[in-house]
Amino acid sequence: MKFLLLALLFVSPLSVGDAFTGEKTFPHQGLQRTYWLHLPADLKPDAPLMVVIHGYTSAAKYIMDYSKMNDIADREGFVVVYPQGTVDLRGNTFFNVGYDFHKDSDVDDLDFIRNLTIDVRQRYSLSPTKTFATGMSNGGEVSYMLACTSADIFRAVASITGVLMKGIADSCNTSKAIPLLEMHGTADDISPFEGDMDNSDGYGAYYDLPSSTQFFVKAMGLSEKTSTNLEDKDPNDGSSITFERYFRKDNNQQVWFYIIEGDGHHWPGAQVPWWQYPMDWVRAQSGNRDINASEEVWSFFSEYL
Repeated sequence: MKFLLLALLFVSPLSVGDAFTGEKTFPHQGLQRTYWLHLPADLKPDAPLMVVIHGYTSAAKYIMDYSKMNDIADREGFVVVYPQGTVDLRGNTFFNVGYDFHKDSDVDDLDFIRNLTIDVRQRYSLSPTKTFATGMSNGGEVSYMLACTSADIFRAVASITGVLMKGIADSCNTSKAIPLLEMHGTADDISPFEGDMDNSDGYGAYYDLPSSTQFFVKAMGLSEKTSTNLEDKDPNDGSSITFERYFRKDNNQQVWFYIIEGDGHHWPGAQVPWWQYPMDWVRAQSGNRDINASEEVWSFFSEYL
């Protein structure tokens, strides 16, 4: 019995080489927050970490399912964390980025994501210099917030259909801005490409997308630009892509901006399981299929490995 007890004490929760995907908890400011974690098989020390953040009314498992980021993580050898938002007074899941109707919320999601990221990074001996964040919509706005506040933790961020809230921009530490990818449809009816500085939709003022990206272009002093019309691989999806890349020759700071003409509020190339999310599957069929957003995000982050 003594030998059995000793053996149990030294059993790791995961055997070396095992892949893992599952939901975990993380205590934060009196709440039991949850997140989904994916570890690839044969995880190497000093591996990269990517935080993937869901949108308003969405869920961690849902963005995990449709982004298929776990498949890329298995191929490339990085860990993925999908934080779960809390529920607001309207009964919707959210991350607190300062929407007008969340002014009374005391949920500190910036602190939650920062501390969760540090915990996972230390727990699995991940690289302190290869940590990235991406998200869709509300999650994209969290990415902007991290770009403005958390250069000490994150190396680069990517926003899919997110916007730069005026409140985030006003308090942004531009001297420590980090590389940014933005991907946005010009026909987005939820997070309009034209912005809403008058706050007509009640979320709070936010910039148009060219101004959002230029905010970071200027912050990083990026003086060079290329613009490319990407191949229209699916002429039946009703959209096409202009890819703008901003950079400078003396360092590796960059902004990548995908302008998706005619596309709406979509994660391009999303693979929504129709048997799990039938209504969302129908919506996803109208999205851009010329690129795979998850692959583009990883390509961008790979610039900083």
